[in-house]
Amino acid sequence: MPSDVSFGAVHLGVPGGWITAAVLAIAFGALVIWEFRSERAWLSRGLRIATAALAVLIAVQPRWTRVQLERTQGRLAVLVDGSRSMSIGRPARAARTAELLTRWEGQVDEAALLRFGSSLQAVPWDESATAPRDDESRLEAALEALTEGPDAEGLGGIVVVSDGALPDSLEVDDEVRIHAVHVGEDELRDDSLVEVQADPMTFLRQPAQVRVVVRSWGGEGIRVPVTLRKGAEVVTETIVDVPAGGQTEVELPFTPRRLGRSVYRVSIPIAEGDAVPANNERAFLVRVSRDRLRVLLVAGEPTWDVRFLRAFLKRDPSIDLISFFILRTTSDMTMASPDELALIPFPTDELFREHLGSFDVVLFQNFDYGPYQMGPYLPRIRDYVRRGGAFAMVGGDKSFSSGGYAGTPLEAILPVDLLPASTPPSRTVVSGRFSPKVVPDRIRHPLVALGPDGPASLARWDALPPLEGANVVARARPSATTLMTHPTRRGGGGLLPLLVLGEADQGRVLAFMADTSWRWGIAAGGSTGDSSSFERFWDRALRWLARDPSLEPARITTDRERYGPQAAVRLRALLRDESYRPIAAEEVTLLLRGQGMDGSSAAVVTDAEGRAEATLEGALVPGAYEAVALRGTDVLCREEFVVEAGGDEMADPHSREDGLRALAERTGGRFVASPEDAPSLTDFDATRTSRRSVEEFAPLAHPVVIALAALFFSLEWWIRRRRGAR
Repeated sequence: MPSDVSFGAVHLGVPGGWITAAVLAIAFGALVIWEFRSERAWLSRGLRIATAALAVLIAVQPRWTRVQLERTQGRLAVLVDGSRSMSIGRPARAARTAELLTRWEGQVDEAALLRFGSSLQAVPWDESATAPRDDESRLEAALEALTEGPDAEGLGGIVVVSDGALPDSLEVDDEVRIHAVHVGEDELRDDSLVEVQADPMTFLRQPAQVRVVVRSWGGEGIRVPVTLRKGAEVVTETIVDVPAGGQTEVELPFTPRRLGRSVYRVSIPIAEGDAVPANNERAFLVRVSRDRLRVLLVAGEPTWDVRFLRAFLKRDPSIDLISFFILRTTSDMTMASPDELALIPFPTDELFREHLGSFDVVLFQNFDYGPYQMGPYLPRIRDYVRRGGAFAMVGGDKSFSSGGYAGTPLEAILPVDLLPASTPPSRTVVSGRFSPKVVPDRIRHPLVALGPDGPASLARWDALPPLEGANVVARARPSATTLMTHPTRRGGGGLLPLLVLGEADQGRVLAFMADTSWRWGIAAGGSTGDSSSFERFWDRALRWLARDPSLEPARITTDRERYGPQAAVRLRALLRDESYRPIAAEEVTLLLRGQGMDGSSAAVVTDAEGRAEATLEGALVPGAYEAVALRGTDVLCREEFVVEAGGDEMADPHSREDGLRALAERTGGRFVASPEDAPSLTDFDATRTSRRSVEEFAPLAHPVVIALAALFFSLEWWIRRRRGAR
């Protein structure tokens, strides 16, 4: 049955409370004592004391608050820690918790049992409730969900059974008592890597560092090597001294040698008696990129298109441009010495034999290779692309079939088939002005998406100035993506392709069969005031060639980059096809893959925007993994992550009794130091206390009191005037 309880309290209405009241009392008291030196009459002294006292009381406004509470018997909930730190100890903390739950089972009718870690979930009263598999101990979120969720009504008490890995301060409902049962050990011998921090983004061939914190508990201090590895290779190693019960910080240098994501491991030796060997090794993931995009531009002659493209590339601070303009060949007739016709000779051998792999994009613009004895280097460019490089060929009278590339190794990687070498030069180009036609099915592609949607993009393309002249190719290859065509000229069974993208093994290739794209800049700016289309097109073209992740049609992400062996991996995917159309209402497979095998997977159906989500669980051994989205057997996208034996949850395995004790004291609950000392579940108070009414009295705020103070002051003033008059 409900019971009522009331209590009262006095507080002050002045800012600063009792401190302000004390200051005012001292100030008025000193003033009264000072005035006593000139006043002898006891009546005047008494009136002065009364006036000063009333002034102080009116200023501080003492108030009496009466609170009436209602107490009812509420429900009891047991909240069990399911994080991996509960696996520590001999016997394990989880095993001791399981014994306690066995003793409590059935003692309180309708007592709910819930398990918290990375999330909160109801569990049955058996050993599965204490299975230590979560990588987080999110007690604060669990209490908030429990006290503010749909089942919070009638909840009177919560019993938390945990090792105490929780924040210092938790804000919880003051109507619910929280009791705490601490599960931990008196002493724990452990050497651990408490913290491993590296910049998530590093640059190729640029020095980087990882900060490592080594801690030692329960021993006499240690002197150990800290080793950084990439795969089986030892990158660096250093010796550190760690004091007993303390920690030492060290920075380990490394220099990434390959682009993409890289997994590194830091480790210390496992000492005899170490309670948690899993936290002696940590892994971290870094993304290796270039600090700037390196572009090699080779042009056959200084045309307007070459000038505008080179100027754009030089203005962009994120691009490291190496460009060469070939003004003459060895067969040109000239009266001057060859040494006087160029600042430096064209370093063909140095560029294409020694430094080719250092470039992200190689761009041939209106360049014919033959007169410069570059035939032996074309296979190297082909192989560079197939290994993951990028190549673009831009049109002109020295490009594609006009440049003699038919039958060369470069034709093997181009996304278009060239006309035979026997084709007359007049048939390898088409003259006249024309406005390119964007393929409607490809209007979502970032290279041609000038507007927020398809109609807006098409309207912007129609408004741009026309191009002038184009190279003729036989056809676009079946595996290529045609984005633009000539509006009227036909070839290869359809309209003549103008902008075609393709892939050659691991590399990307772009073919643009025109050399007047500069008209999208200066000519468009003169007629419409907007000259951004030229720069937008080439910016996206280069970033697409260099595989900028933001331009990929399909992406998949994990909720974290590092997990424990028993963790659940939450995946989110945004899936679009090669035309950047959403893969809508279609079944796809989200899969975990690594360590030479496929892990757990889920078949999910995408929504109208091509989004898909899944949570995958599985016993993943420590190492590097990737999340993969499959459409049938085709890989749409992938993302790497790391599984650690220890991780953040096991980095500092010591229990925290003080935190649980403070939590119980703040809410009026009961604290128990160990599960073996825990009383019956019925002994935990589940009384729910709520306020029924709050009454406040401020007697000195009444007008009568203020009038009385004014009367005392006036009477004292009148008496002082009378005495002064005599």
